[in-house]
Amino acid sequence: MYHDIRDFCNTSFKSRMEMKSFLTISQFKYQLDYLIKNYTIISTKDLTSINYKRDKDYAILTFDDGLMDHYEISSILLDRSITGTFLIPTTPVRDRVVMNSHKIQFILSVSDEKLLVKKIFKYLNRTTLEEKRLWNEFSVSKWKNNWWPEEMVFVTNILRNHKNGKEITNKLFKELVTNDEKGFCEDFYLKESQVMDMVNSGMEVGGHGYLSENLTSLNQEEDISKSLDYIKKFYDDDLI
Repeated sequence: MYHDIRDFCNTSFKSRMEMKSFLTISQFKYQLDYLIKNYTIISTKDLTSINYKRDKDYAILTFDDGLMDHYEISSILLDRSITGTFLIPTTPVRDRVVMNSHKIQFILSVSDEKLLVKKIFKYLNRTTLEEKRLWNEFSVSKWKNNWWPEEMVFVTNILRNHKNGKEITNKLFKELVTNDEKGFCEDFYLKESQVMDMVNSGMEVGGHGYLSENLTSLNQEEDISKSLDYIKKFYDDDLI
């Protein structure tokens, strides 16, 4: 389940790429060679038709978020005769809107977390007692092996889950990262023409949500239906 795979020299936000959840191209190739050696790599479509053998381990390679990085990755897979599954969010690729989760990541990459906490409290305009309550609520990670500092956990949780989180995220993104959201998307998300090229070369694409937000906050059936309708445009009707 891959996400960002990009060399540091190809980004203006090096501190974000240096987080251990992201990879460089060479790191990805190293992992890919390991997977090829130790697993039988299959496509998503193979799941229902392959004749599985008990003495083999299988792997499916998926790539989330419709990132520009994945256009180059699809060529690397093609050279090795591997089919990857690329999960495309609708609004970032079609409408050039930055996903809320990505906005938060880039906000964190350009600002000190402690200063961000102060900015968020300033936007919320709460009493000291209310600030303490919010801190206690949002600074706790749900992950057992969390390696983020408390401030980073707080910023991420409150911007994702507070009722005013999206509004504050948009303000911080414009203030700290860029006011040109569409221009930002041109260097970060795939273009539709690139998605079509990937499909034509044998890669698979699937939905990553219409808005790519927490499904518990959405009409899930509607979001999935809209996402599927968008993905259909990249396939012949008889392949869906």
